[in-house]
Amino acid sequence: MGIFKTEREGQMAFFDNYNIDYINEPVLVDYTDGIYNGNIFEFKLTISNLNKVLLQAIKYLSKMRIKGESIPANIILVDLNNQKAYIYNSKDYFNEIHTLYNDCASKNNKSFVGNKPKHILNYSKNKDSDTLKDLLIKKKDKKNLYMPIDIDENCIRGWAERYYRELPNAKKGDFIGDEKGTKIKLKGEIREPKHFLYEINPYTKETNEKFKYLMDCLNDRLNKKDLGAFYTPIPYCEKASELVIEAINKIPKDNDYIILDRCAGTGNLERVLINKFDKNGDEIINHCIVGTYEYYEYKVLFETLGDKVRHIIPPTESNVVFQSGMINNADAMSEEFINNELITQYINNKKCSIILFENPPYRDASGANKTNESNSISKKSYVYEEMSKVKENFQNTNISTVRDLNNQFVWSGFKHYIRQKGDSYILLSPAKWWKNCGIVKNKCIKGHLYNRKYFHAHESAITCVWWGFEKSNNENEIMLTAYKDMNNMNDNENVKLKKCYNTFSSYFIDKKTIKNQQIGIFCENNGKETSGRKCDGSSIYSKDIIGYVTPKGFLLDPDNNNLVRCTHYNNRGTYVTTNNYLFMCPLFVAKELPREKFYEKGEGCIYYTTSDGGTKYTKDSTFLLDCLIYTCLSNQNKCLSFKGSDKRVYLNELCFDKGTIASKELAQWKLDDEQAALIDLWKKIYKEAIKTKNYKNKYKYGVYQITKELNTFKILQKGSMIERKYDYPVLNGYLEVLVSKLRSFYKTHIKKKMFKYELLK
Repeated sequence: MGIFKTEREGQMAFFDNYNIDYINEPVLVDYTDGIYNGNIFEFKLTISNLNKVLLQAIKYLSKMRIKGESIPANIILVDLNNQKAYIYNSKDYFNEIHTLYNDCASKNNKSFVGNKPKHILNYSKNKDSDTLKDLLIKKKDKKNLYMPIDIDENCIRGWAERYYRELPNAKKGDFIGDEKGTKIKLKGEIREPKHFLYEINPYTKETNEKFKYLMDCLNDRLNKKDLGAFYTPIPYCEKASELVIEAINKIPKDNDYIILDRCAGTGNLERVLINKFDKNGDEIINHCIVGTYEYYEYKVLFETLGDKVRHIIPPTESNVVFQSGMINNADAMSEEFINNELITQYINNKKCSIILFENPPYRDASGANKTNESNSISKKSYVYEEMSKVKENFQNTNISTVRDLNNQFVWSGFKHYIRQKGDSYILLSPAKWWKNCGIVKNKCIKGHLYNRKYFHAHESAITCVWWGFEKSNNENEIMLTAYKDMNNMNDNENVKLKKCYNTFSSYFIDKKTIKNQQIGIFCENNGKETSGRKCDGSSIYSKDIIGYVTPKGFLLDPDNNNLVRCTHYNNRGTYVTTNNYLFMCPLFVAKELPREKFYEKGEGCIYYTTSDGGTKYTKDSTFLLDCLIYTCLSNQNKCLSFKGSDKRVYLNELCFDKGTIASKELAQWKLDDEQAALIDLWKKIYKEAIKTKNYKNKYKYGVYQITKELNTFKILQKGSMIERKYDYPVLNGYLEVLVSKLRSFYKTHIKKKMFKYELLK
């Protein structure tokens, strides 16, 4: 096969020699040198230390196990230039494959000592080459393809996700089971492998208690969406428990108290109360009443806390009303639960204080309510019906306020359990229920912000606030302590949370005021004309219209912000005209806030866009200019120049191409250094853009259209590696610099004023 200069060259030649189609077959995966027919490969030009290379392959297998991928039965180390293949059995390194490695696969391998290879083949010789060919090509049954692995807390999430991916109709019980149940007995895939036969060993533990911290991750996709549950990490539980203890200390003298958690999951919040005592010497956990709706979480909860808490709902498995993996009589949104005598005996006792301590599920039940799912959580609950009757009393009267399961928990918590002085609600929740829903008006006593990336979720914020019984009708802002890293509680800062009342819709113009209207066309999110889609309402055309912006709702979400040349297909925004473009650009720009800190990201972002500041921003001409510059240079401005199906040529006027409305506006201003630097960069981009083969002189080009249509490239594939080769590297370089410069410009010129004028709040 010759002498090779690179491992990649030799690797491709090796596969070609044995007719392995590495382009169309799933061979080059997981950053390995190849996985094929029950073999994992590791190629080296020369192998001077077999043990070192062997451990590298073992580390790959360890990571594959954690991700829920089948472990090949054989490890093949290939010395390319000496044409030798060293064959090992994966099962001989079972323990090493079940070890966690935190370093790079190729690092820190010198001290490892493995066994001798099972075979050493010199594939330059016919006999050895034929033996190797049989190993690579010969068809094998599944039993001989893989090494079965043990399921543990490190890998169960990966295998669960694969199970639901490959069996879309499977439920949590099908995967995890629980053979110890006295009423409900399900073996489950992990205890009796069928789908993963020969790929995993049967799990032999009597209970699922070992997976208590991962129960929310092990739900099938439907239940993940339906339940919306997120595990609460222990360090944040500890911090939250400090608020519980403070609340206990505020209870009136001689009162008994209970700590109620209607959605306890596997009991993480309560577990930290073990060995914590109140001022009377009582262990706090003994005052807890806990319940959870999900059966397999209930089993773990019962096992770990059932003998420690005052009550668990239901009290025994024989009391469970089981349906599709759920416990119907533990549904906290049901009338039955609210009237449960285990709880009402304390609610009706004035000498008993109630402390709610909860991390409710966060999901919008709108989709579930449209399905025919049998689970009660997918139906309109008793609390849903109750809330619907009084939704006009909320700040946000939209039915979505009622549909949100988190809102249902919060509202019912205050309504049914917080009833007198000394009662408290320590609530872990996204900020939205307080910021813009206005469900309740109780006083905030103290609170924290936690990073949701530690909750088996994406980086974002969740509030943990101690709410009292007392009302605070005029409380428009609260101060919270933000804890970025749960492993370093000293890394914190004070963050202000403000209520929001009005969206940008109050800035939208009445389209009846637009002159000389004709029938227009619609645009997609990508700025192109809509084709074949059902669009909402009607589209209008006028020479005065230069764009359509849809900065919907309060949330900073890309799906809630579109700027296109013609009417957006959902018709939920407003027209940008030759008369109002300076006032409309800030609405688009507000939604583009660069988000760096955890509480600025995701759906838990504590900042919303609002029109609460009125029209004050329209009086600041410098601010308007900054927003115009940002809009015209943003790659998220999807205004295009194109010829529509109505035979009209639409030109992009919200860019700095020659002769546009925006460029004429810009010419009237004296720019500061940073503004001028951005415009100089734009001129360099434009100079390169007009040299490209796709440039059309009749069009006006913005950054987005230049990026999509003029900055062309070719896709190059080298084995598993895919890269872009740009036809105009200078142009591409300028465009990449612009992204960074524009982000910096937002921070220095725009962000502070966004908050000043309450466009962000």
